Amino acid sequence: MAMSERVLPLRGIAVFEAAARSSSFQSAADELNLTPSAVSHQIRLLEESLGVRLFDRIGRGVTLTPDGAEYARSIRHGLRRLRAATSGIRSRGKKGGSLDVVRIEMPPSFAHCWFLPRLADLIATLPAVDIRVNAQGSHLQGDRTPLPQQADAPADLQIVYGDPDIWQDRASLLVSEVIQPYCAPGFLDRHEIDLPAKLSRRMLISTAQNVVSWDEWLNLQGVDLDEDPVGSIQMDPSHLAIRAACDGLGVILESSVLVAHDVFAGTLVASFADLGQPGLGYWIYTPSPQRPRPSVEAVRAWLEVAATTDTAPRASADR
Repeated sequence: MAMSERVLPLRGIAVFEAAARSSSFQSAADELNLTPSAVSHQIRLLEESLGVRLFDRIGRGVTLTPDGAEYARSIRHGLRRLRAATSGIRSRGKKGGSLDVVRIEMPPSFAHCWFLPRLADLIATLPAVDIRVNAQGSHLQGDRTPLPQQADAPADLQIVYGDPDIWQDRASLLVSEVIQPYCAPGFLDRHEIDLPAKLSRRMLISTAQNVVSWDEWLNLQGVDLDEDPVGSIQMDPSHLAIRAACDGLGVILESSVLVAHDVFAGTLVASFADLGQPGLGYWIYTPSPQRPRPSVEAVRAWLEVAATTDTAPRASADR
């Protein structure tokens, strides 16, 4: 029987995952409180709906086909998430509480360098709020342009990176940045970099999304790149480039926001602190037109207070 592509055969998928995990219809039947024939029937229906054979029957046993093995890998993560979500809801139901989730989306390097060291304080300040962070990056952050607000927005709050001309009428500024060179203290001492021209033939680390490029910065300092070629390497996202600079690989041209903790810890220094260039800003954006819940407002307030401090406890010595 043909099945609509919009309808997932969830029962068959659950039976298949159990059988694939144990390589046994009998074990899957025991786990799911079914008969082996019921398991076999569900697998057969799933195979018909997918149009592929998932198991080879060998004697009294079964083994996954290549298609079956690929399908098992693909669905395993999704089923784990379903089980975790169900378990979380069930535990709150038993306690008589409601799920108070606040979803925050932010750029990967901002999450790694700015948010993560402060996360313990957020949890301690708002212990009843279930914080969910998505730092995988998105079209919104990549394009640095806003989308229309939507009731079913994927996050309650978004930290976005962009220009005041775009964001100041629809978001509030969290923190602004200055772009300037940074390197490990030992690298600075070893190479005696006291003038921009001395960056010649040193390794310059760049990232694709930087709003000020090395070429632009060096030209502003009067360094002729044709006469003084420099070595360079590109690393993305920014927190990888920052880590490389901390390890003494070279000099980065980075955001003061993203390097603040490494500067505070002494693993990075500004090699030309008076030659910084204005960058963009990180903004708090509410993607839904609905009035924010009190928990969302509380997280927003925490973010704004956290942004007024120059430093925060590091999450660990090795980030």
